[in-house]
Amino acid sequence: MTSKGMHQVRNLLDFSKDEKQTFLDSFDVMMTDCDGVIWNLLGSIPDTGKALNDVEAAGKKVIYVSNNSVRSDAQYEMKINEIGATYRKENIVHPILSTIWYLKKINFQGLIYFVGTTVAKDRLLAEGFNIVDGPYGAIKEELGELVKAAKDNLPVKCVIVDFDFFYSYPQMLRAELYLRDPECQFIVGCCIEPRFPIMPGFELIGPSFFYKALAETLAPEKKPIIFGKPGEDLGKMLKEKYGVVDPKRVLFVGDLPNSDVKFAKSCGFQSLLVLTGGTSREEMLRYEDNDVVPDFYADSITALSTLIHSLPSETRL
Repeated sequence: MTSKGMHQVRNLLDFSKDEKQTFLDSFDVMMTDCDGVIWNLLGSIPDTGKALNDVEAAGKKVIYVSNNSVRSDAQYEMKINEIGATYRKENIVHPILSTIWYLKKINFQGLIYFVGTTVAKDRLLAEGFNIVDGPYGAIKEELGELVKAAKDNLPVKCVIVDFDFFYSYPQMLRAELYLRDPECQFIVGCCIEPRFPIMPGFELIGPSFFYKALAETLAPEKKPIIFGKPGEDLGKMLKEKYGVVDPKRVLFVGDLPNSDVKFAKSCGFQSLLVLTGGTSREEMLRYEDNDVVPDFYADSITALSTLIHSLPSETRL
């Protein structure tokens, strides 16, 4: 893999006036991550709502693309409204919504085994899908009891694994038994990276271990459908749903090289890394792999406001 030093990636605000105009003219759609970009665990990030509004006022479409299905639709609406941006339900994307889009597209009518949060499960149920989950609770420490908990012989035709606070071995066994059916699909919504940063200097083990363990048991001809970043299936869905003809006319904004930047690169989007979430400047400077080195970076997404307002008003549209 060819690599390049981070010194070749420039801060947006170091651009000349002409370069700023060229940058603004280079995209029609801005897709942005949420956690770590427009808010974080400690609350909102100052002036992010204004930045989003300025981008829309410049004639760009703004789409929110998150790996977080734990947050409900109502919570997304509340948080976007709280920062002063404009909430549009059709422009929110997260793994469960992507999964729903896909299942409707193929007119899926079968039984689903779901591993994930109650919020995500309720969203699937609200769309009319038939869901089974579990097993939950303590199991007697005997192999016979484990088999009884895992093997139920239900006619499941789709296994969906999203982020869950309570992954368990019995869940994994049950999912693997369902996936032995050649007709049973495997959809992954959780982040597929081994770790996910919460803030600079602090990260947690990601849920990818659960998905990867199941993926290793699949028949060679069966591939998981991945709707978490940086999954390519998510990219295909976004392009189809939003009518993306020229990927280079899309700017993707994120705070994580291994999920956001890598995702943008795989889709052919432009990439902007911001330093308000899980990546510090020092960490950013250490990246050399082209797959995770962004096209541009900025201290915050609010740099877009600064850039836009530095240009003559008549050239912003």
